[in-house]
Amino acid sequence: MVRGTVENQIKVIARKLIHTYFVENKMDYLFSLLAADVYYLGAGKNMQAEGKKKVQYFLTKASSNLYPCIVTQEKYLTKRIGWEHWLCEAVCDVDVTNPQNETYQECLHETILFRRRKDTAAGQTEWEIVHIHTSVTTPKVSPEEMLAIQLSNKSRKNTRLYSDLTDREKKLIRMLRSGMPIRDIAESFGLAEITIKKALAKLYHRYNVKNRSRLCAYFEAEENNY
Repeated sequence: MVRGTVENQIKVIARKLIHTYFVENKMDYLFSLLAADVYYLGAGKNMQAEGKKKVQYFLTKASSNLYPCIVTQEKYLTKRIGWEHWLCEAVCDVDVTNPQNETYQECLHETILFRRRKDTAAGQTEWEIVHIHTSVTTPKVSPEEMLAIQLSNKSRKNTRLYSDLTDREKKLIRMLRSGMPIRDIAESFGLAEITIKKALAKLYHRYNVKNRSRLCAYFEAEENNY
């Protein structure tokens, strides 16, 4: 599948997620896309959940506190992370109506990490969600402030991100992020698959992540100052 086709598909899925959950307050579509190891992170101190059942429970409880809203402007930015993963950032202006019938505008920022399914059942998309990060803010940041933040980010790239890794570990992470299967990585190193899996287990422990997708997302976020 060509890049443009997948990119558009991811954007369509993300837009449908935003509208069905936040505008229509329906959860079936979102729940059908959650991976078994999905992780949710919200803006609040205790707004986090891990695993499909816990995330479903949390989002069901959270939906009862959602006010009616209308999306007024929306933008979807996508980035491929290896062959198996795509990152999508949704930035939307929403008009929210509270119980006092007062309307005000908020900015919704939703970051979603998609992973290609290993097995796709009838009626399913080939993508599942492994990470969701939601933040909502009322005060808007001016274009001038945003430009200053972006320039600051560019000037403080994480130059030490790979400094504690061996050359072999750096190569391993690059292969992971490119989407190479474990068996192909093992062949490239001339090692057994179990040896590669043990090396990955050490990296998961070092960076406090649980699987390949989280490790790739960690390096993506650190490199881009998310």
